[in-house]
Amino acid sequence: MFGFVWLTLRQAQEAIRYGRLDEALRLLQQPATRSHRRAGELLLKLARAYVERGDRALRRDDPEAAWADLLQAEALETADKDTDRLRQALTNLTVAELRALLAAGDTARAEEAVVKLRQRRVHTAELGVLEEGLRGWARARELANRGEFAQAIEVAGPANRFSA
Repeated sequence: MFGFVWLTLRQAQEAIRYGRLDEALRLLQQPATRSHRRAGELLLKLARAYVERGDRALRRDDPEAAWADLLQAEALETADKDTDRLRQALTNLTVAELRALLAAGDTARAEEAVVKLRQRRVHTAELGVLEEGLRGWARARELANRGEFAQAIEVAGPANRFSA
């Protein structure tokens, strides 16, 4: 049994080295390997590899792939600080995109962006402010659709300050 665990760990190490991260994850999640003393070391290497790949995706202007790699690295629960750095960079980028969507008046896409951010466990003060502005815009639009234009303008004023 020991020989098979050693072989599996070796395969996982090679998979990490050559960028086959999903294969390495599958190998490290096997019950026999999880309890081995070297598994923790390889999980940390795997988390760092996911973060590096996420960084590359972010530089290629592919934030969705970067988020996927970040969430995968965080799921490994290694408490590596590199995940915090990538999370901060992605959060800043996504909040800036949300701000731009609100400034452009694209509330539908802004609502989708907020849902994604919440699914990705993003909690920042700025996101709360932008979310409040988004709710104000939605309320103003609802009032305007009902023909209550004076109230809509009244509600839109503060909402505009939140999203500006």
